[in-house]
Amino acid sequence: MRAYRVTRRMLRNWQLKLAALALAVLLWALVRAEQPTEQWVRVRVEPQLLDPAYVLQGPPRPRVVQVRFAGKWRELGELAIEKTVIVLHVRNVGRQRSFVLDPSMVRLPDGLRGRVSAVDVRPALVSLELRRAAPDTLPVR
Repeated sequence: MRAYRVTRRMLRNWQLKLAALALAVLLWALVRAEQPTEQWVRVRVEPQLLDPAYVLQGPPRPRVVQVRFAGKWRELGELAIEKTVIVLHVRNVGRQRSFVLDPSMVRLPDGLRGRVSAVDVRPALVSLELRRAAPDTLPVR
């Protein structure tokens, strides 16, 4: 009999209690969305070969790296939706086949520039398969 009374008391005004819980969750989400935080996001590596003496043989290794971003929680959530890339400009290759990635190489979507910043990249080294380009001139007979 006692359990029945306790259950009945808990279920009294259940709509009001449910609305209060929903309001509390909504307020928590609004406050949380404005809190500064950091988050790791998977980002694709896009090499751009600027040395005409070499050609790219295959995709970079690794193709995807982890980048740590800093910003508001709401804006970091947008990074998962937007296509963020890290652009590796390759100049003066020589004998080099491994290249260092830096957070400044991250290309952010227009709407997030200035509001989100890249802090760290892991792994910070990417390997490229390069070979010398065929010469443009042919011998004349």
